[in-house]
Amino acid sequence: MKRFLPKSEFGRNVVTLMTGTVIAQAIPIAISPILTRLYSPEEFGLFALYMGLAAILSVIVTGRYEQAIMLPADDDDAANLVVLSLTITVIISLLTLLLIFFTSDKIASALEKPEIEAWLLLLPVTIFLTGIYQTLNYWNNRKKQYKTLAKNRIYQSTTMSIAHIGGGFISGSGIFLIFGDLIGKFTSASFLALNTFKKDSSSFIDIRKDKQISLAKRYKKFPIFDTGAALANVSSYQIQNILFPIFYGLSSAGFYFLVLRVLQAPLSLISTSLTDVYKQKLTDPKTTENDLKRYYKKMFVFLFSIGLPPLVLFMFIGEELFSFIFGSEWQVAGEYAIILAPMFYIRFIASPLSYFLYLKEKQEINVLGNFTFLICSLASVIFFKSAEDVVIFISVTFSLTYIAYIIYSFKLSKSNL
Repeated sequence: MKRFLPKSEFGRNVVTLMTGTVIAQAIPIAISPILTRLYSPEEFGLFALYMGLAAILSVIVTGRYEQAIMLPADDDDAANLVVLSLTITVIISLLTLLLIFFTSDKIASALEKPEIEAWLLLLPVTIFLTGIYQTLNYWNNRKKQYKTLAKNRIYQSTTMSIAHIGGGFISGSGIFLIFGDLIGKFTSASFLALNTFKKDSSSFIDIRKDKQISLAKRYKKFPIFDTGAALANVSSYQIQNILFPIFYGLSSAGFYFLVLRVLQAPLSLISTSLTDVYKQKLTDPKTTENDLKRYYKKMFVFLFSIGLPPLVLFMFIGEELFSFIFGSEWQVAGEYAIILAPMFYIRFIASPLSYFLYLKEKQEINVLGNFTFLICSLASVIFFKSAEDVVIFISVTFSLTYIAYIIYSFKLSKSNL
């Protein structure tokens, strides 16, 4: 076995995070055939609507300062960025709670889904836990705690899945899908918090407000540029979860959400695992410009190779797979999967490579790209009357934009900027 394991630290770190990620994603995907028989497409549609709102709010909950935690050479600066990010998380979560408390009925009315009003009160909790997780995930990545991160993803996935199944057997109400997600997020955030306190508490001795203010100014491009870019990026994917229930019904939203669960989730988290290790390598002070070019090429070939088999599988038998695994009621989701598979493959390649935009501090380009995604998403709903036409338009336009990301990242890998 040792002969087949990577010899470099970088390779071993990738394998560690990917192993945890694959296991973590295998669990919810494995139980999906159970959930599609416990919950209806309509319940999944409401859950998709809630998660779409939560995902968009989660983008701003940290002010995007968690993205900067990897960058300082000094751990004291990084620790102050952690505290800054957590402080912003608390403030944004409380403001969201106040907003929803006084306007939940109006929000539900605007969404034309009065049944979601009671669920909205859980949104501040969801984004609060997400902000803690995102911040501490970057800190543990900085400290090369890859085994911890791998275990954490497994724990989160396991607790969430158990809660989802249990809730399905109790009533099959979509509220248990939300509770399951909250339980998973709570487990994940708590585990990282305990690990950080246990192993790195000494790094948080010199926490000062003046230093946090200075660092907030130093990395101001993250809230100024990256927040808009990330909002546009997340909204471009989540807007369908919000608008599908309004324009095409809850069932279409449920079908689309299942495709995201089966295609996007595993590819995104595998890609995220690679990116997490990739970030640490690219930001290493010892990394030269020649190293950057070499890392780009190696990562491109690796991503292209491991993403190709799933693409071919879904393109040929996606519809039959969905009908067989999830039940005949979900056949339309299989049709969506075939259409979206090429786009997810190109995105899988582009996501880790686009970190060069952060490395070279080209966040403004990321803003442009992500607003392109958002405009395409909104245009798809405005100009097309059927959900299938929307899915086709999204697949084509998003694929072209991700190809542009790959090309521009390649140019950055060769520049000395």
